[in-house]
Amino acid sequence: MPGIPEIEGYRKRLDQDTVGQRIRCLDMQRQSGLNVEMERIHDLTLGRLILFVERRGADLIFHLDNGQRLVLRLGQEDELQIDRLEAGPEEEEPTSAASAGKPAFSLRVDSVAVIVAKSRSLQLLLLSAKELDQLQREQGPDPLSRHLTAERFRQRFAKRRSTLKAALMNPALLAGIDSRYADNIAFAAGLPPSVRVDQLQEEDLDRLYLSMIHVLQDAIERQDGDGSAADGSGASYEWGIAGKTGEPCPRCGTPIEEMMIQRKPAYYCPQCQPLPPAVES
Repeated sequence: MPGIPEIEGYRKRLDQDTVGQRIRCLDMQRQSGLNVEMERIHDLTLGRLILFVERRGADLIFHLDNGQRLVLRLGQEDELQIDRLEAGPEEEEPTSAASAGKPAFSLRVDSVAVIVAKSRSLQLLLLSAKELDQLQREQGPDPLSRHLTAERFRQRFAKRRSTLKAALMNPALLAGIDSRYADNIAFAAGLPPSVRVDQLQEEDLDRLYLSMIHVLQDAIERQDGDGSAADGSGASYEWGIAGKTGEPCPRCGTPIEEMMIQRKPAYYCPQCQPLPPAVES
């Protein structure tokens, strides 16, 4: 599933390749993933200029010159492909392999085609500025937002009775952290993914906050420009333990172990991520 670093890689490419161009074609096969009818989306987007592309959490947001916003939400297995059109906007099909068959999503601007070849859960939302603001208020802040200070982070996590991994992945607390990065952040902070958040002390939460920023920014820096990490792991080797059961911990060499949290796997080093002391009541 694309996480924040992968989505940020897409955003940079889209901001470079689509800004200042007009939408010539827009199509989506899965109608249940739309918030309004496709006819209305066409009426309000075709021919409009893309002003800039924003990322918030794992959402890609196209800001148009008529005040409308197109929000693209990729699903678990979705990959975004950005193709330059050799023949310009009149070219019927992009030359890439992803164009074989009708794509789940396609966006054409003057010289670029943006494609999701296959998807089960892709969403495309057409929103006004007010509607987007309301949607964003219902979600947690972007983990890399300058407005999310260490103090505000502690306030959001204070007295939560869920596990650390569940809290990191809770979109009402933070927008866009997926399972892999939750495991890698917990590892970087030296905290087990199964620990209850209300058992963490202030210094634990401060370390967690800094680890979150470090892991996500490190992975973003390693992007090779097409939404995938340069080393293919989604994070640097130093932090990337997710999915590596039995492999040596990059810090101490202890084999990485797997546990189940709410019926989902979580990965950790039993040596580097011990349970913290209980907080005195």
